[in-house]
Amino acid sequence: MSNTIETVRIPAEALREQAEAILIGYGATPEEAKIQADARLQGELRGHPGQGQGMRGIARYCTMLENGGIVPGAPFEILMETPAVALVDGHKGFGQVIALRAMDLAIAKAREVGVGLVLVRHSNHFGIAQYHAMRAAESRMIGIAMTNAGPEMAPWGGITPTIGTNPWGIAAPTDLGFPLVLDMALSVSGKGMVRWHLRQGKKIPTDWAYDKDGNITDDPARAMEGPLVPIGAFKGTGLSIMTDVISGVLSGAAFGLTPYQDPTNHDVGHTLIAIDIERFMPYDEYLSRMRTFCEQLKASKLAPGFTEILLPGELEYRRQTERLANGIDLDRETFDTLRDLAAARNIPFTLDRYLTGVAK
Repeated sequence: MSNTIETVRIPAEALREQAEAILIGYGATPEEAKIQADARLQGELRGHPGQGQGMRGIARYCTMLENGGIVPGAPFEILMETPAVALVDGHKGFGQVIALRAMDLAIAKAREVGVGLVLVRHSNHFGIAQYHAMRAAESRMIGIAMTNAGPEMAPWGGITPTIGTNPWGIAAPTDLGFPLVLDMALSVSGKGMVRWHLRQGKKIPTDWAYDKDGNITDDPARAMEGPLVPIGAFKGTGLSIMTDVISGVLSGAAFGLTPYQDPTNHDVGHTLIAIDIERFMPYDEYLSRMRTFCEQLKASKLAPGFTEILLPGELEYRRQTERLANGIDLDRETFDTLRDLAAARNIPFTLDRYLTGVAK
């Protein structure tokens, strides 16, 4: 039987302000809290709560601020630097903050020499990959953001989780009102979506996960015990391995079995890349070519069951536009978690007014 999940509709800015206040209450600096709350809000606006990229993650960050897994005010230390590349030690700071600063460094390098590549070690969860890739797109560049993750997939032919879902974000500016944005994990789905189905009492699709013995399953409880299914079979595991080579092995961060395993030291590795479009052609010419390309994509004859062609990032843009105008339907469980976090530190909780829609 399917279970209904209660939600509370909250204006985006009110939710951002509450998240920021909670993070400051647990020790984040005002700058860190602002970046972190914005990144989490973007997860709610553009993503899906089951993916774990929205406000649900605030509780984990507060726990890590308490146990030393996240160090507020951590230095952003550049260990090695050339005109085009850099290696950064994040010193266990907020992953979103570290990755944002690393992308800004990559953008600055791209302005000087055409491309910037920054590797990061000793970081934490960096949220939705598109958040960092889109920062480059806002600077009229193509942005690429990759990270390693905890072991939730097995190498092709195995059943022991050894590699992460290791997501990618790639963003390219357009003149369509939104950038083209690809944001994907290298698994068909994630544990967050499996948990969401478990809460709803629903079966999962049969291409999402294996059980602990390596058999495909539609039971979300059994799926939580086994590895996730990679995108494209062996191609997905190959991409995950090579992503970890760059973001984990080469950066000096944890890799393979070890990211996220120590609750006080996740040691995540990131790769941030910015490409300066104007090194290759005038920006207006690039935009014209992109528009032509997108028009060609949109003009494709539709397959049965489809009503339109959506460009990468277009659905998320529509979702963001609608939620900014009408509010975010926040999962009641997440709402209650935020309230509990605030109460534990005597932080004013301003969201109760939205339970009934009447200000209190």
